[in-house]
Amino acid sequence: MKVIIILSALSFSLLLPPSTFSLGASQPNILFVSIDDFNDWGPTQLDGAPFEVDTPNFDALANRGILFTNAHCNAPSCNPSRTSIMSGLHPASTGVYANGHDWLANERFDDILLLPEYFQQHGYTTLGGGKIYHANQGNDFNREGLFSPRGWDDFFPSFDFQLPVPSMPDIKPKRGEGNFNWGGTGKPLEDMGDHKVVNWAIDQLETPQDKPLFLAVGIYRPHMPWFVPDEFYDHYEDVKITPATNPAGWKKNIPEPLANRWDRHKKYVGKPGPSRGYAACVTYADFELGRLLRGLEASPLADNTIVVIWSDHGWHLGEKDHFSKFTLWEESTRVPLLILKPGANKREVDTAVSLLDVYPTLIELAGLPANKDNDGQSLLPIIEAKTDLKRAILTSDNEHYHAVRDGRYRYLKSDNAEALFDHFNDPREFNNIASQPGSAAIIKRLSKTLPTSPIPSMPQRKKPDDL
Repeated sequence: MKVIIILSALSFSLLLPPSTFSLGASQPNILFVSIDDFNDWGPTQLDGAPFEVDTPNFDALANRGILFTNAHCNAPSCNPSRTSIMSGLHPASTGVYANGHDWLANERFDDILLLPEYFQQHGYTTLGGGKIYHANQGNDFNREGLFSPRGWDDFFPSFDFQLPVPSMPDIKPKRGEGNFNWGGTGKPLEDMGDHKVVNWAIDQLETPQDKPLFLAVGIYRPHMPWFVPDEFYDHYEDVKITPATNPAGWKKNIPEPLANRWDRHKKYVGKPGPSRGYAACVTYADFELGRLLRGLEASPLADNTIVVIWSDHGWHLGEKDHFSKFTLWEESTRVPLLILKPGANKREVDTAVSLLDVYPTLIELAGLPANKDNDGQSLLPIIEAKTDLKRAILTSDNEHYHAVRDGRYRYLKSDNAEALFDHFNDPREFNNIASQPGSAAIIKRLSKTLPTSPIPSMPQRKKPDDL
């Protein structure tokens, strides 16, 4: 089935034609694409995978757009990261740090404009489908999400459930344990929830619009479990899978609270199965992305649409004995971020940027007034190659534990521990140099990015039988 995957990319050749793109002449449309749990293994320019992972459609788009190679989430799990990008507020400003923090019950959000609300109030039709917020997937409490209907004219499949139910065929190959599992479904593409979401999105692109369109599309794969149609799992059958490994004794100079944050499933470190399952899901997500982009290319909106592709966080695949998000290491915080502005030249940007920057960037690209409530910073100066934003950015696990990342260093700080890593000499972050001569000045500089009075964590929401 490699032919199917590769042909899907070749038919998508150059994507969008260049245009003069005048904000004054016509308000641009926005295609806002989220790919869940998408780490740096996919895009070849990010070079994160220990073996080749095929993402031909993303790579084709990167050859036309602005790829941010040092982009990071604001929190390393779905709910706080997605709440942050959609509200423009950092978790340290709201107390929403975890999947169980019910931001819908947080008064901090009552008076701010969520991203779709902002575009809706400025004359846009706002449509969404799939996982944009932490999505509702079923009536079981453990599958309930935290979705807000505010600002949407319509949402697929519904305002009650943001992923088609079921989101995948009801088949569970057993190669791992629980949701940590992978394999082919034995079912057709059409049974996948992501396929249904992309079909719906293509229909919206083909529908004549009397107002500019803000279209949000959430692709659920490569979220666990890593089940995909057989052709994508079989795509890696003959590929030499090189799992991530870790040097012996890597924890010796890293404080205990920082080294062992989420080391479940570590018995699978060095085994190829999880890596194959994840890679298959990444290639499947890229296939659906290609379908969506070809739908845009064939639509009347093609020459006046800004495309942004992002993920809520990365994912460990054995690095530092982790198979998870939920950490403040590079593998968990670094995300693909790509913006295509018609008429802009291709660029790769290694400045540290944050998902918080997406909200103010999109409204400035659309020629709309700035939102004073945004915690982020517009990336338009970078997109237009006028200047480079030399700065550090913040990712928070909770009010007591943060990561600061700039163009060279990662600084981890908890209440009782710290670590510093030099990416020029240690890109995999195994050598803590916090106590070395010369590091004090670096730590002092990076510490200026730490929140001085972070909002405490919200209470975890209660299950119905606990209320």
